[in-house]
Amino acid sequence: MLAVAMLLAMNVSAITPLPDQGVYRIKNVYSGTYVKLQSNYLADITATSYAEASPLLVWYGERDENGEALLTNLSGDGGDMIETLEFIKGLIEDVLVYNNQPTWFLEEMFQLHLVPTGDADGSVFLCVDVPEIENWETIRDIILEAAGGQTAVTYYISHMVPGNRHYMGIDYDLSFGYRLQAGTPEGTDIKFLMERESLEGGYCFVKTASATAEAPYLRRVHEKSSTVDLASPHNDASAVFDLAVNDIKVTRLAVQGLDLAPLAQAAGGYLALCPTNTEASKFVYDAYALKLQLPDEGVDAAAVVAAAKAALGEDSEIAAALDSHIDLIKDRAAIYIVHSDQGGVSVAGDANYAAYGDNAKWKLEMIDTEDNYLAPAAEVQANGKYYTTLYAAFPFTINNPANVVAYSVMTMADDGTPTIEPLEMDVIPAGGAVLLEMTTNDDADNMLVPVIESGSQGVRPMIGPTGPLTTMLEGTYFDDNIENNASTMLTLHEGLTFATDASLDFMPANKAWANKDINTAISRIGNDKQNGDDTIYDLMGRKVVNPTHGIYIKNGKKVVY
Repeated sequence: MLAVAMLLAMNVSAITPLPDQGVYRIKNVYSGTYVKLQSNYLADITATSYAEASPLLVWYGERDENGEALLTNLSGDGGDMIETLEFIKGLIEDVLVYNNQPTWFLEEMFQLHLVPTGDADGSVFLCVDVPEIENWETIRDIILEAAGGQTAVTYYISHMVPGNRHYMGIDYDLSFGYRLQAGTPEGTDIKFLMERESLEGGYCFVKTASATAEAPYLRRVHEKSSTVDLASPHNDASAVFDLAVNDIKVTRLAVQGLDLAPLAQAAGGYLALCPTNTEASKFVYDAYALKLQLPDEGVDAAAVVAAAKAALGEDSEIAAALDSHIDLIKDRAAIYIVHSDQGGVSVAGDANYAAYGDNAKWKLEMIDTEDNYLAPAAEVQANGKYYTTLYAAFPFTINNPANVVAYSVMTMADDGTPTIEPLEMDVIPAGGAVLLEMTTNDDADNMLVPVIESGSQGVRPMIGPTGPLTTMLEGTYFDDNIENNASTMLTLHEGLTFATDASLDFMPANKAWANKDINTAISRIGNDKQNGDDTIYDLMGRKVVNPTHGIYIKNGKKVVY
């Protein structure tokens, strides 16, 4: 059994990928057993199954030209290997200073390297380097005498041979040992497999891990940007993200039609959500670094910025931050999306990522019907009930149909009173503008549940302007792209009426309005088609040859197919 040192490394002829940063259970190839933490200072490799193994957060800095990196975090419930190494190094340093001996070599000697073996199984070596040290025998004896038989320090120091790389391996008793070279056929006792704990996708809110009372959420209210704001997630459809992951690699992180993942793909790399921890809860990995990992070679910084502007918009905060920090964009670089102290979204590199603290970490609040949920905020009240409009970029169901009913607006009287029809569908489709009626104004009673569509790929389609519903309502995802036309655009008012609102410059995000022209077209059809020619029109006044399921106008009357 050995305290702390438990990783190795080896030069490989070509740069091969390291496992992405994240939470792993680490297995030795030779023995098939897993790492198990015994205490804050002791670890062995005796766990015989994945379930028995200790989950370990593996984090490292930027890779060098040989494809290896220094570990900056290797911790799990009940143990932190990096902190333990630092503790042992500090004890040894005190002893050497007291005995007037040099200490310059300790920093390198206690750095853990992570390097891929280059094998197809994705295995890694874990190691430390010991530089050439003059009078090593004298220094070693001083340390061992001061250690007083402490197992960890004694084993570590007595096996060190200056001027060599030492690979962590597995000893006969399933404890950790050092190797100057492979100790068994093919070196399998110094090869380790890192088996990841994968994330699950779904709809979520994305929030900074900052301890501030009102930590900001990522949301999108502008057509070509993603911004950080003090959103109220329960009532904010612009903060609903659609997440899909393959391991920790993000294949979709979409909000209202904008997907961050293709930005990384356009740069030749990938977007990753890497588990990390928070100071308040060190061994609970409920926060993530949002990282743009660039490829090992061929990175064109100007092209990456151009791709960001094309994907996210010239004015997007992420594109602007990449442009302002173009020096970060280089081969093998990791660029982190962070929340800056000045507010809004910025980016950071490996060198300054840690300085952002919890502002560089994001929490995923998966949308469910318990802790995190979406609920419409009432706009008006009428007849003892509450009403609002909604135009969402995702399909959803109503959690409690006894409390919430979705309606289509079919026609409009001159005074703005709508004729409404309940929607006879279990799932309200993405891009469907609806009127919602609620019996209470309590969010918990009015939950909406976003629906993952089976077999969907990439960004979910933006259906509009009226979506697949038959209704007078139109909607917008953004608060700055549809100008208000007070002569034709009617918004919801008190008493459940629709009327013009000259005070609005733009239609509000994720809301719907009634188009007065549609009502005029329907009235015209009703007046003009009394001759019984059986021509069929939709509610937009367009002739329909082959009607599908829905509500239409025929011979001046409303019919359902």
